[in-house]
Amino acid sequence: MRYGFFDTAADEYVIDRPDVPVSWTNYLGTKNLCTVLSHHGGGYSYYKSSEYGRITRFRQNGVPLDRPGHYVYLRDDADGDYWSVSWQPVGKPLDDPANPAVYTTRHGLGYTRFEAQYKGIDASQTVFIPLDDDVELWDVRLTNTTDEVRELTVAGYVEFSFHTISIDNQNLQMSLYASGSSYEDGIIEYDFYYEPWTFHYFTSSETPSSYDSLRDNFVGPYRTETNPVAIERGEGTNQSATTQNHCGALQHKVTLQPGETKRLVYVLGYGSRDGVGRDIQKKYADVVSAPAEGRTPAVDAEFQRLRDHWRAKQDKLRIRTPHEGMNTMINAWTLLQAETCVQWSRFASFVEVGGRNGLGYRDTAQDVMSVIHSNPVKTRQRIVELLRAQVEAGYGLHLFDPKAFDPDAEKLPDVPSPTIVPTKDPKDLIHGLEDTCSDDHLWLVPSVVEYVKETGDHGFLDLEIPFAEGTAATVYEHLRRALQFSAEQVGPNGVALGLRADWNDCLNLGGGETSLVTFLHAWAIRAFLEVAEPLAAAGRPGAGDDVARWTTELDRIRGVADSELWDGDWWIRGYTRDGVKIGSAQNDEGKIFLEHQAWPVIAGITSQERGERSMDSVRELLGSEYGNHLNWPAFTKVDDTVGFVTRVYPGIKENAAIFSHPNAWPIIAEALLGRGDEAVAFYDAILPYHQNDNIEVRGAEPYAYVQFLYGRDHEWFGKAQNPWLTGTAGWMYTAVTKYVLGVRLTLDGLVVDPSVPKDWDGFEVRREWRDAVYEIEVRNPDHVSHGVASVTVDGVEHPVGEPVPAAPAGSTVSVVVTLG
Repeated sequence: MRYGFFDTAADEYVIDRPDVPVSWTNYLGTKNLCTVLSHHGGGYSYYKSSEYGRITRFRQNGVPLDRPGHYVYLRDDADGDYWSVSWQPVGKPLDDPANPAVYTTRHGLGYTRFEAQYKGIDASQTVFIPLDDDVELWDVRLTNTTDEVRELTVAGYVEFSFHTISIDNQNLQMSLYASGSSYEDGIIEYDFYYEPWTFHYFTSSETPSSYDSLRDNFVGPYRTETNPVAIERGEGTNQSATTQNHCGALQHKVTLQPGETKRLVYVLGYGSRDGVGRDIQKKYADVVSAPAEGRTPAVDAEFQRLRDHWRAKQDKLRIRTPHEGMNTMINAWTLLQAETCVQWSRFASFVEVGGRNGLGYRDTAQDVMSVIHSNPVKTRQRIVELLRAQVEAGYGLHLFDPKAFDPDAEKLPDVPSPTIVPTKDPKDLIHGLEDTCSDDHLWLVPSVVEYVKETGDHGFLDLEIPFAEGTAATVYEHLRRALQFSAEQVGPNGVALGLRADWNDCLNLGGGETSLVTFLHAWAIRAFLEVAEPLAAAGRPGAGDDVARWTTELDRIRGVADSELWDGDWWIRGYTRDGVKIGSAQNDEGKIFLEHQAWPVIAGITSQERGERSMDSVRELLGSEYGNHLNWPAFTKVDDTVGFVTRVYPGIKENAAIFSHPNAWPIIAEALLGRGDEAVAFYDAILPYHQNDNIEVRGAEPYAYVQFLYGRDHEWFGKAQNPWLTGTAGWMYTAVTKYVLGVRLTLDGLVVDPSVPKDWDGFEVRREWRDAVYEIEVRNPDHVSHGVASVTVDGVEHPVGEPVPAAPAGSTVSVVVTLG
């Protein structure tokens, strides 16, 4: 079943059938303000923190599931009929022959546009957040397509939230009585009286005819956003008050001549009316005056800046291959999703609704690797935050608030409060070994190395950034400590100790051992040696010893992998604390796990034969038409020496679901093994693009990866859950661009080493790197998957296997690679 389509030319996903079984969302905002917005206009906004900076309210897991939202209502004053520009919340019948209603939603990069055609009125509402103003703009356009004069009432509506989500949900005796609203000069101001530095406001480009700032006045008793009494009545109560639930609702009387178009702009902002609201209102109120004076309205100028902002990111790396789905996803949607995870972390969606705050260590360290080229400033910030949250022993703090370790973090006024919240000692934020995940810190090492490769900022390695305890250390020393911690946490089989958990949070081995972390350790060592070896060659004190030390450790891990972890057809997952193998053919349940099978190949510590055999086992035992399962067979018997995974329903999440994130790693492994057809087959199985016409099964958005899909052991096999905030996007972006298409970086050069399907004639990549442009053309005349026969750089033969040197800033380099 199909509900929409990809408009690749516009970089939009167009939903032309609004009755999708679940809400399909988009993320707006690039700096301080974020909005999670559904295709019905439902969702919420927050300022900086989804836990402590909520602006509009959201009722999680409600019925309907995306209320309330950011709505524009239209009322025909001739007969009192009313509707919304987005199909919901009013929800006009879609099959009424007397009054046909047509609704379309266009999700774009950083914006969403709602369009409605009903009773001779064409309406649109474009929602976006400008690059530099902490406001959400609704650009509303209304056109009368009839030959009669139309009298309308137009209303913009949001429900304000108490800014701290726990208080908003659990402490009504504070949230209801500590906030108030007021109206002046067309601006509704919402205040937090207990915190005099926090205000929100709602205004518009024209003075409203009436307003409401109390939710219950606008909605009315025994009603919802579907049938608010103020819209039915055609006017607000013009009342504000202190305490209770507040909203921003502004109504405007609009007269439209036949064929006339009228434009309004609604503005939802952070800050006070006098501090910023009046200036912002004035800035965006020029939709009529600016065209008359030959100027571009501010709302149009800011929207164009936003479009240019995203196009510049896309231009950093654009692909053109024979695979249309790959082109569409990599050039737009997977990039957007990966950037969203870096910018807003993992705790603001319709599933994670802001109840947690901060950064997940492993999540963030992985996410940054994918978008350093498109967002070097934010990725550097995230890497620094990770370094500050690493302890002297070398491990990372699993979930942390970066402000706690930032000496320049904003300090709020110390205002006495009736609610006593004990102040935490900073030392209490540093957890011990019992709460440490064995993998967190290892992801940091390659992320730093990739940052240096992308930016050329070799001096970053010598930057002093304190550990969480406050001890100063260079970035280089941070990396050494990460490797050293894993070298010390080794079990009796020479395999890394599992500690609290590794990447798989539900595999809790305690004193057991994890092959995944052993393989990740090897991968991190390989990355570290990429920066240590040149430093040793340049005579840096201690670097030579580091190279010798970690080369020896790499050899030790290679030996352990061969002797202890190979099970004959795949790699075992590890050992329980009782010394029992898991992820082995010897087991009745959980014979094979997915997440670690690719890493011996990625880390370069196994043979071609074993690499191919393990990938074949993944395909044969874990594969499906929707992607690879996380383990097989599913656990049905509780075994706490294996972990919480044995207490999860079969086919759900970590217990034999199709967990999306690690599905990227076999793609990389197959590409490194030179098996391009197999790599792209893995990619295609889980690609959301391919599920566009299968929504009765998938449910979730076909333009975004999800955390997991129900596995074959569940009756809902293929149903997708928890979209958007998953490391899948970043890893899929990396898998395609760096390994399938093979455009990778060294410290001082660019490598093109593709592994593609044999039936491809070739492909093109435009890659910006260090302010130069590389126009890369790959030709495949012999229809092979892998193997470079020749390279030319600006028409001159270049040695095969040698990186293309970094070009001067401002130059354009033509690279032609012929496979064979």
